[in-house]
This record gives sequence, structure tokens and C-alpha cells, in this order.
Amino acid sequence: MKKNLLSLSMLAIALITSSCSNDIDDGQTLAAGSSGQAITFKPWANKQLRSATTAADITDFRLLAWEDAGSVLINGLLVAGSGTSWTYSPLAFWPETGLVNFYAFSPAGSSGVTNALAGQSDPPSIDYELPGHSVNTSTTLAGQEDLLVTNHTNDYAHEGVAGVTLNFRHALSRILVQAKSEGINEFVVLGVALKNIKSSGTLNLGDLPKDAAAFVYPTDNATVASPGYQTLWDTSTGTNGDLVANLPAGGVAVSGSSTYTDVIGDDDALYVIPQENVASDLTKTTDITGSPSSPSSLFYIEITYKEKGQADAEAKTYAVPVPAIVGDARESSIAFEMERQYTFQFELFGRKPIVITNVKASAYKEVEQEEPLRLTWAGSNIYWDDIKKTLTFADSDDKSKEQYQGVFFKWGSLVGISPSGVNWSPQTTYVPDVTAIDGTWNATTSYTTWASILPVITSPVIFGTDIPYLTDETNTTNIADLKGDICVYLTKIGAAPKGKRWRMPTADEFKVTIQGEYQRVPETGGFGAITADTNGDGTTAISSGYSKATSNRPYLPASGARDGLGILRNIGLHGYYWSSTPYNATYGYVMDFTEAGVGITPARSSVRENAFSVRCVVE
Repeated sequence: MKKNLLSLSMLAIALITSSCSNDIDDGQTLAAGSSGQAITFKPWANKQLRSATTAADITDFRLLAWEDAGSVLINGLLVAGSGTSWTYSPLAFWPETGLVNFYAFSPAGSSGVTNALAGQSDPPSIDYELPGHSVNTSTTLAGQEDLLVTNHTNDYAHEGVAGVTLNFRHALSRILVQAKSEGINEFVVLGVALKNIKSSGTLNLGDLPKDAAAFVYPTDNATVASPGYQTLWDTSTGTNGDLVANLPAGGVAVSGSSTYTDVIGDDDALYVIPQENVASDLTKTTDITGSPSSPSSLFYIEITYKEKGQADAEAKTYAVPVPAIVGDARESSIAFEMERQYTFQFELFGRKPIVITNVKASAYKEVEQEEPLRLTWAGSNIYWDDIKKTLTFADSDDKSKEQYQGVFFKWGSLVGISPSGVNWSPQTTYVPDVTAIDGTWNATTSYTTWASILPVITSPVIFGTDIPYLTDETNTTNIADLKGDICVYLTKIGAAPKGKRWRMPTADEFKVTIQGEYQRVPETGGFGAITADTNGDGTTAISSGYSKATSNRPYLPASGARDGLGILRNIGLHGYYWSSTPYNATYGYVMDFTEAGVGITPARSSVRENAFSVRCVVE
């Protein structure tokens, strides 16, 4: 296990000033124009971090501070400490007037930084070479580290009294690899290498957003490069080489399972200088065992594995092309962005080529392997837009419709069911035109019996809370039967918010991942039965529910449901949300809540003939 891995999204360090009488050391001469207030340090953890951190996550950093008058105040010094004790020497003091710019990187003794900050002008840059990087050879990678950087500009002395924060952010891209067997065969992965990766680059710290302001990324999993991606590094003079993972002696066993095994996990992640690569021109997996040279000069991944029980000498090495995941006009490119994590998932076969089944792009975070790291939720439940005459929902950054009750769906049905009318008499349904997948919808009362609206009955042989069955298996292929993943269907016909691929969440994605994952809204009171007729289109505002603490903090209203007989129940009192995960042949996983709490540990299940809300997420 690596000891130099920093498991944090960013760390905030507060610079504070103390009184003059306590700051000036005996015999120390102050510079002209100094306020006499020393710049000292104590750790401070930002409560808005994506993952939990403590002061122990960082033990030192190297700092350069310039005042706007043109004088350097802290010349690339080491700041070290723990707890509440942080020291550097000689002490620096705030100027009486003027602004100060701060730049830093951590760890201070990073073996990859080839130019420390001392002696640099404002703004400085760092030159970095990946530790252990092998240039055009295949040497085992060692010394991987998480590099953190920050800037805080235009600061002045009285801010220091209140606490000046340096929010560190990840400077590199982080790579994980997972694999699973296609069936009952068991395999052993002996080697993983990223081929033709730039080994070095330069980062101008002045280009960083001040105080670790959020980068504007595309959606999670959008790995194909396009203008505006946050590489920031200049790798134009870098040399192509290989990153070879440190796997345990004897390799990593991968058994037949529905879940993925970490081949390169959190403790042994590969770190890559952010860069845009041209994806390999390979069109399929290539067996290169015994080949004297790589099959391509472009980026690809190399996997060496064998069947369990075979000798190591019988293992084969394969060059695996990396597919475009989210496409635009530049599908031949793949970008590794700053402070993004990429999880490559492989499926291994005994007699067929390796397949990359998925590439997940996400924020840095130590998480369970199957949960998207910064899952982006839709801004509302699915509702009927009577102007556009289609089912739709709000985009992730649109909070204007977050209280919409939404319409209901049986598990895996594409038929939207009105929340108006207590009994099924029948009520209005919203039905896609089965003659063509073109976005044509009908508002109809043609379903005269509740049982005539059909959920998905078929199920996979293997069940688990991480299986996105409706998305992966049913999708929209059963459109003639009005069955599938409603979020995928709305994406396909253009009725969902544009520019993103939407799907239903898995059961795992509803689960609690951090303390306080769900916050009751309102904190006290508020929940109560709504007895008046609601809008049949799902646009009634429900002000009681729960907010989920993820990247865009979705609000989930207590929308109620229709039970197995079609009877309307619990509006304003209870929320029910389908996942895309089957519990067994007749039940599906559901997240539900009342004013007393949220039922997600473990995820609950319910009969598929019940009709619940659906909240989409970004694929």
C-alpha cells in the first residue's frame, strides 16, 4: 500500500495573523513597510469538500508569496507541521499596504517537481515529470504520488486576521482499472500498462482558478476532448512513454462475477499529467505477445492475463484500443483532465478479445468501485409538458422545477401515469407513439384497467444492488411493448435536456455514502397529506421531501404513489423512487422515505406493479 497517496479532493489552509507583540522574534529586523504581523498557519478543512479530509492528510507544502509592489515575501519555503503547529523559517510579515499573491504545491518534497518555487517571478510555474515513468520501455512504475497545487491572489493583511485560505486541488489525472470475467472462467491479471503517455509537462500556477474555484467540466464520463477541457498543462515538449502498474506478486485474481474487481485500486492508482491524446488507431484487441514493438504509436492500454491454473509463461499480452465514450466532432481524441479520475473497466474472455465495457470519468474520491463519484441528478422528476406534448424533466442545474410532483411509472414501463384522481377509473396516461421513435406522444385514457399497464417482468439471472438492468439490458429495445429505461428513451427521442446521456439510477446510487447524505426538507414539520386534486401533468409543487448531498444536491419531493391497484396514496407524506435494479423476478429496488427518515440502508424493494416517481441521472 502506498504511503504517499493523499486521499483528498482539496485541503484548505488558513493563514492567520497574530498580534505584533507575539509575532516578532527577538533580534529579528522587520523590512521597511512591514505591518509587523507575521504570516502563520493552521489547518482548516473546507466543509464543501467532495470527500472527507482531515489535517493529517497533508504534512507539508512549498510556498511562494509575492506582494504587488514587486517584492518576494516567502521565497519557495517549506511549510511543515501537523495538528495546529505549522512552521517555516524565516518568518514573513504582511506589508502595511498592498496585496499579496500566494502559490504553493504539496508534498513539498515531491520527486516529480524539477523546479522548486524559490527564485521564480509572479506567477510561477512548476515543471513536473511523472516519478517512475518509463520512456519507451516497460519499467515497473514506482513512486506514484498525488500532486496538489493552489493559488490565492490579491490578498491583504486584514484578511489574514480573519483567516486567508489556500484551497489545494489535484494537479494530475488519476487512473484506476477494474476487470471482470465474462462467465464462470477465472483469470489472473499479471500486467497493466498505459502506452504512449506524455511523461512531463509544465503548469503555470497563475492559470489555476483562484481559491480552487470549480472547473467547468462537461458531464461525468465525457472523456472525449473538445475545446475548454481542463488539461491546463503544457506537454508539448514531453516524451511519449509507458506507465506500468505495480501489481502484487502473482497478479490479481478475477473471478466470474457480476461485479468488477479492482486490478489497480485506490491505493495503487496511476497518476497521469493532464493531456489530450489521440486514441489508438487499433480497431480491435491485438495479441502482441512476443512482438518486438508496440502495434501503435498512439494511446492504448496493454493487458497481460492468463486463465487461473495456467503457468505465467502461458499468459498473453493484448493491446486494447480505447473507445470514444461521449462523442463530438473529435471522437479520435481522449483527454485526461486535471483533478479527474478515470476508471477503465474491462471484461476478460477465454477465447475472445478483451472488451473495454466502460470508462468512468469523475472527481477524485475514495469510493465504492461501482458508484459514480460525482453523480449528476436531473433537476426534477419526470413530468408532462403540455406545450411540447411530451414527457420531460429539468436539467441538472435547473432548480425551478425541483418541487414538481412528477408522473408515476410502473417498473420499466414507458407509460407515464397521471397523479390525479384517487382511483383508477381510468385516469390519464402519457404514451409514446409506437409507430416511430420520433418523440410523438399521446395523452390518453385508453388503459381501462390498471393491469393493462405492463411493467418489465424479465430479470437477469444474477441480482445485485449495482446492476443497471433496465439501462443495460432492456434499454429502449422493447418500445413496441412500451418497456425500457424511460430516461434512456427520453434521451434517444430528444425530449430530455440536451447534451447529456440520461438513465435511471441503480439501487447503489440511492444509498448513503457519507454521513448526512439526506437532509429532511423542511427540517421540522412540513410533511402532511395533500388531499386536494393535483395537476394531472405532475407539475404540482410538493414542498416536503429530502435533499441528497451529491454534486448538484437534488431535492426529492414526497410525491406519493399509486399502489398495485392503481389507488393514489401518501402525497405529501411519502416519497418512492424507482431504481433500474431488479430485486428478484417480481420486485424492483426502490428508495423510499417518510418524515421519519429515508429507507436506503440497504435499498428497499417493491412489487413492480406499483407506480412510483423516476429521477434520472447523467450516464
